[in-house]
Amino acid sequence: MSRETAFQGLQCTECHSSYSKGKNLQKCPRCGGLLDTIINPEILSEKSKGDIDRTRSMWKFRDFLPVDATDKIVSAGEGDTPLRRLSSIQGNVWVKDETKNPTGTFKDRGASLAVTALSRLGVKDLVLSSEGNAGCSFALYSHIADLGCRVLMPRQANPAKVELSRKLGATVTLVEGTIADAGRRAEALATKEGSYNASTFVTPYRHDGKGTMALEICEQLGWRTPDWVVYPVGGGVGLVGMWKMFSILEKIGWVKKRPRFVAVQSAGCAPIVKAHNSKKEDVEEWSDPKTIAFGLRIPKPLAGKWILRCLRESDGIALSVTDEEIRKSMRQALKDEGLLLEPSSAATIAALPHLYSERMIDRSDEVVLIATGSGLKTLEQL
Repeated sequence: MSRETAFQGLQCTECHSSYSKGKNLQKCPRCGGLLDTIINPEILSEKSKGDIDRTRSMWKFRDFLPVDATDKIVSAGEGDTPLRRLSSIQGNVWVKDETKNPTGTFKDRGASLAVTALSRLGVKDLVLSSEGNAGCSFALYSHIADLGCRVLMPRQANPAKVELSRKLGATVTLVEGTIADAGRRAEALATKEGSYNASTFVTPYRHDGKGTMALEICEQLGWRTPDWVVYPVGGGVGLVGMWKMFSILEKIGWVKKRPRFVAVQSAGCAPIVKAHNSKKEDVEEWSDPKTIAFGLRIPKPLAGKWILRCLRESDGIALSVTDEEIRKSMRQALKDEGLLLEPSSAATIAALPHLYSERMIDRSDEVVLIATGSGLKTLEQL
């Protein structure tokens, strides 16, 4: 069996320039485009499902990730989360329960991978913008790896997320305005202080971590894919990462097909829904975003074109739900399933009645909802 790792380097999603995996990069130096990691499916095709180790974390799939064999993994046991069938909903519906991650959110997957990769590259200090959950995650993994971590959050961020990020060692600065304003502050700070900007899609080392959800879903379903994956889109990292991993699995013959995606957003901030349903190739900034689902309050996702391309390739659907529907679904999930979900997570459940009643999907279809984060940090919104 070849000892060469599948991680081959980085490539710009815009100008397609390629870069060595040893380069410490954020966006493309040539055109400013977003970078993707190059994972070679030909090398992965030499492996078998039996090669997967029994590590109780996402790192059982390290062969699919942008790391080398000698890299020291920065882990707190993230991933390997349950895939639960929902008994209270008529239909064939499962939930990927990401609330079981160390800080209660799937952001831990991206932070674990990013901090592992950046540690190998010699990065010592991180700065990032966050609506809350990513701040908690990067605070934890930066602390484990002994990296400096500074987080810029909108002033309206959930207080528990602000406090947890601070307790885990991050320096948190609250910014007036939206996540876009926090992102501009993070970029300026990284430039001024020489820190690495680990914000959503500014670094190429987060989406593959979240893509491990796709690998786990297929493994948990006996190496087949569901018909649909319903995902709450904020920055879109998980959707892009999962689509990439589903595609790799199909190329190497571990699954026969890829699922279709449903992108769910809040009616108070739905730039992806608007762009996809208008057949646009990029998103326009959503003016005056308002929603209780702070993780979905992203007025202009940086990877808008990338997200829309993944949706089109999956022959996907995009729809929005109201805050009232989200809150009702939070309470329903807790009462009927014992699931304590934050608003962003509950948006996927809120989407189901629309998907069924409008015949977008069939009751017999196998559906996996991504429950992105725990409601323990958003109890005030329950």
